[in-house]
Amino acid sequence: MIRFPRGIRSRLTILAAVVTALPLLIGVLVVANLLQRSLTANLQHETQHTAAAVTSAVARSGPSGVAGTTSSVSPGTTVHVFGSDGRVVAEYPRESRWTGEVVPGDGTIVRGNKGYWLPGDLDQPLSVQARTTYGGQQFTVLVQASQEAQHEAVSEAAKLVLICIPFLVGGAAALAWVLTSRTLQPVEAIRRQAERITARNLDERLPVGPVKDEVATLATTMNEMLHRLYTAQESQQRFVADASHELRSPVATLQAALEIAATDGHRVSTENAGLMRREADRLQELIDGLLLLTRSDNRGLVLRDRDVDLDDIVFHHATRLASTTDLTVESQLSPARLQGDPERLDQVVRNLTDNAARHARSWLQVRTVAGDDHVLLTVGDDGTGIAEEDRARVFERFVRLDESRTREVGGSGLGLAIVREIVRAHGGTVQVDRSARGGAQFTVRLPYTSATRR
Repeated sequence: MIRFPRGIRSRLTILAAVVTALPLLIGVLVVANLLQRSLTANLQHETQHTAAAVTSAVARSGPSGVAGTTSSVSPGTTVHVFGSDGRVVAEYPRESRWTGEVVPGDGTIVRGNKGYWLPGDLDQPLSVQARTTYGGQQFTVLVQASQEAQHEAVSEAAKLVLICIPFLVGGAAALAWVLTSRTLQPVEAIRRQAERITARNLDERLPVGPVKDEVATLATTMNEMLHRLYTAQESQQRFVADASHELRSPVATLQAALEIAATDGHRVSTENAGLMRREADRLQELIDGLLLLTRSDNRGLVLRDRDVDLDDIVFHHATRLASTTDLTVESQLSPARLQGDPERLDQVVRNLTDNAARHARSWLQVRTVAGDDHVLLTVGDDGTGIAEEDRARVFERFVRLDESRTREVGGSGLGLAIVREIVRAHGGTVQVDRSARGGAQFTVRLPYTSATRR
């Protein structure tokens, strides 16, 4: 079983050698055959000329006329004249050997011309036969010319070229090896640098050569990939750090309440029980949010699609806020039925309305609008609003634009990140702008998918 080299350099070198050798070998055969054909055509023309001269001499003077044409006979050419009984009546040179046989037929007959060349081809004479009459008798003139000289000439020329082929192939292989080595130098540099990059130094980058070729494009693409990995790693580290920080607060509160209860030696007071219950709820909320975002990162949220009346969900939360807060809640609801996960969409509306309630001074507005192929949900307030440079960052995890707020007032910093992931899972978008009263206005755009408007 033939095993081919695995290295690109070796493969390209072998390929260059094969690509060089095959055309040369084919070229040798083509040129040799063209040369053979040309020499054979010249020899045939010369032999036919000699046969015509001998035939004319026999027609004028009989077999003895052959002696007068010997000056025009080339070396290696034999002339035989046969009588009607098939015996040789004249020949040149004397006692020359002839091969083959006389074939019946009138006119000029050419046989044995080799119009092609093959290595080691045996000699076969080229024969020209013609008939004539003298004194009422019929004579056959047979002129034979050796093709050995031209065959040897072609063979020698082919041998010379074949001797040069290994040197040409070797030169092509060496050139391919050198060029491939130079071409692969940047690749080797990239490989060595990539080998040194680990999870601890993702900020390092691969070398990009000065020539803007495919290797440089590969290095640039890999550097962009490393940048994405580095950014993802930083985001993950920040996420873990922020999650740990957020979880530490309710856990510490619970531990303190339990220690106080253990120190007093009495049953947990109503005040401590309420505090522990609130912190446990907050801890559960954080854990649920973290799990949702983790599932979204790993394999995407799994939605339970069904027909959902989004305006009913919005009406429920608007009524809740109107009864539990001192805010003026303004509702402008149009029927909006779509296909989605009712629990997740309820979470979107809850997070947006609770976020607006935390920041509003006195007014909050919710609205649903049914479009041609989508539903728009807007939640606005009259709070301080969000600066334009922070409007994209506000959807990141654990982001609080007002660092002076307490966590109990400002939430965990996961609500808007959860909104974005749920809306994305439904094929929609969410963005924040300025409301009509100067606060923040969040706009959610959700497609109908397979549901129809009510």
